[in-house]
Amino acid sequence: MHMNVRHRVPAVRSTVHRGTFENAQSPDVALMAAEQREEIVDAMRGRLLRGIQAGTLQAGDRLPGSREVAAEFKTDYRAAIAAYKALQEEGLVELRPRGGVYIAPPRNGAGGMPPISEAWIADVFSAALNRGIAAPDLIDLLPRCVETLRLRAVVIAETDDQVHGLCRELRDDFGLESEGLLWDVARDASPAPVAVRQADLLVTVNAHAEWVRALGEKLGKEVVVIAVRPELRQGEWTMLLRRPVYVVVATAQFGEMLRRFYADAPGIANLRIIVLGQDELSIIPDDAPTYVTQGVRKQLGSTHVPGRIIPAARTIAAESAREIFAFIVRQNLEVLSRSVR
Repeated sequence: MHMNVRHRVPAVRSTVHRGTFENAQSPDVALMAAEQREEIVDAMRGRLLRGIQAGTLQAGDRLPGSREVAAEFKTDYRAAIAAYKALQEEGLVELRPRGGVYIAPPRNGAGGMPPISEAWIADVFSAALNRGIAAPDLIDLLPRCVETLRLRAVVIAETDDQVHGLCRELRDDFGLESEGLLWDVARDASPAPVAVRQADLLVTVNAHAEWVRALGEKLGKEVVVIAVRPELRQGEWTMLLRRPVYVVVATAQFGEMLRRFYADAPGIANLRIIVLGQDELSIIPDDAPTYVTQGVRKQLGSTHVPGRIIPAARTIAAESAREIFAFIVRQNLEVLSRSVR
């Protein structure tokens, strides 16, 4: 599923006023065009980086043209061209005159990190300076905004695969101590489990949002309901499903969830679900793209799984990630503000 853009940018009329202004845009139209470009850039950047990491994209691979990207995002092709130009500035793609768009040769940052946009870093420091925060002060402040407190999150979901996957993301991407509980265990416990009572944040999925919000209100806990990245359905997995892809899951229930989630994705017939304990891992070809859920990794430990293992996916959507970071920063800033009084 791609990220829908609700409004198409209207065509901009070329206007000439006494020879002074050409191709004038109203501020609203210009802002909308910029927002669309950034939306496409964010989605495509994530898609390309994950494809490169998973091995489904390599330097020199040709990418969809600007009109194809524009059709996916329901926008004007010029917004897609602008997005590709922004990605070229970041070193992710090459735009070849009359030749198309291609994955650029690798240019890893420090410590093997993906390429970092100089413009983005400059924007961060400039925005801080506009708020009266000098660069050295910002460098000191940022770690304190996320590391002053060791915050604990409890994930409540229906399957082991969901619980362990979200716990990994909260731990690795957000720096939260995390623990998981199956929903039926949390629901049937009275009083609430100790982990829930001691948590700073409760995290769940949409299926259990109402119940977990009620629990959070009762215990005085903040709750975040995770939205799944829409690009998972249309982006890198569309590229993966051009050939058979094996997904090893801990529960048949989660396997069925995946089938429903990707039901409309091109190449769905290539999705091969392997349920640990029910299906033989040996049927996975050595060269087949293979995704192993965190629930399975927890059970198997160091046991070898055949296939070309796909790195763990990021499933948390941007709006949910921002909500989590807002909680983390708010909690840390409250402590910092008290310490300077």
